[in-house]
Amino acid sequence: MHRIGACSWPRLPYLLMPMSEAFKVEARPEGDGTCFAVTILGGETQYYSLPGPGQEDYRAFYQELARDFGMREAEVFSPPDGREPAWRPLLTENLSSGMISGYGDPAVLKTEEGYFLTVTSNDAPDAFPILHSQDLENWEPAGFAFPAGKTPKWAATGLLVSDFWAPEMARVGNEYWLTYTAREKSGALAIGLAKADNPLGPWEDLGRPLITGGVIDAHIFVDVDSVPYLFWKEDKNGIWPIKLAALMRERPELISALFDAAEDRRAAAFAAAVEPWASTRRQMERFFLMQPLIDAVLASWSKVRRVLEECGEADTIIEAMCTPIRAQRLAPDGASLIGEPTIVLANDLDWEGHLIEGPFVTRQRGRYWLFYAGNDFCTPDYGIGVAVADHPLGPYEKQPEPLLKSSRSWWGPGHPSVAPGLDGAPQLFFHAYFPSTGGYNAFRALLTAKLRFGDMGVEIV
Repeated sequence: MHRIGACSWPRLPYLLMPMSEAFKVEARPEGDGTCFAVTILGGETQYYSLPGPGQEDYRAFYQELARDFGMREAEVFSPPDGREPAWRPLLTENLSSGMISGYGDPAVLKTEEGYFLTVTSNDAPDAFPILHSQDLENWEPAGFAFPAGKTPKWAATGLLVSDFWAPEMARVGNEYWLTYTAREKSGALAIGLAKADNPLGPWEDLGRPLITGGVIDAHIFVDVDSVPYLFWKEDKNGIWPIKLAALMRERPELISALFDAAEDRRAAAFAAAVEPWASTRRQMERFFLMQPLIDAVLASWSKVRRVLEECGEADTIIEAMCTPIRAQRLAPDGASLIGEPTIVLANDLDWEGHLIEGPFVTRQRGRYWLFYAGNDFCTPDYGIGVAVADHPLGPYEKQPEPLLKSSRSWWGPGHPSVAPGLDGAPQLFFHAYFPSTGGYNAFRALLTAKLRFGDMGVEIV
């Protein structure tokens, strides 16, 4: 990040707001990055240069804006309080040169041949690393579900283009099924399914998405009667920030009604001013651009929702702030779904913020326990919750507080899976960031914790 001199700028209109909170934002391409001219009305124009469209580039940009204009930074990290929990790190560095960001969204499967782990690969050329272990201590890279050049034909590929997320293996009958998230070439997120005779593949994709329309984090649960169910999340949390920015651009008086803190009002004003340009960017870059607004909303979650409900023009925004987990029976061949989807869970607790995701169901003590992640994955507010039901499709009753939340040593625990440990007792596997880190393509370690299920709930032991 560095200041630049004046350039020939395409013109965007001023945002009409109170003088102290109104911005004009102009942008133009510069190599692989972007030049910005930012003016707060009544003040001088400041010039900035982003070297690229990545999250770290935007974090540095917002640090500069916070210094120059007194607005909220993106993802301000602070050490969580509290004692250290009984978590154990398993993998704290990349074991393969084809891995770029560690062990995000880890899914562990126990088989007769040992344990297999699959993880998110984002936009790396080799999609979905697979690792193997006999003892949960020593892990060896065992290839990739979709090596470079062998990704499904329907999925978009390439640096800053593809997003291969949240793979998970399940044993279904005599086959192994792999569910995963990828972007269609249209840019929409979709869920795919591939099959293999063993966890190392080769994996044969269906040749088309199983579910389309902005969906992620698929999980297969096979019940005791061998009936498979698919769980997934509607990824609507990527929709509301840009819509809220557009609404505030049309109705700038909402900004002071939504936010009390001056730094949050200015973050909102900047988001409103930059919205026309942000709407032209790829979806992940929009998320980076809107991060200070997202953080400001989460800091005043209850008030923001109340004001939006009262304003009369925010129905689609409020609806997008709910990210339901749906579930549906899978056909015996895994190629289609049976019946109608059921909403089994939604974000309705304050700690969950604007989303829940990463569902995983395990049957313990004759009941169905649904583990999930909630809040913003980039921040220490991310955590793991749990709900319980007497049927895979619910109704589920949540534990009111997160089962796992950030500690001093590990931040943002998320995307859980459950597998039997060496002693046969259930263990939770999840990712977390090193302190003061977080975000897209930031390294996430693999951790584990033992679970105890009881009549009153589940706890870490």
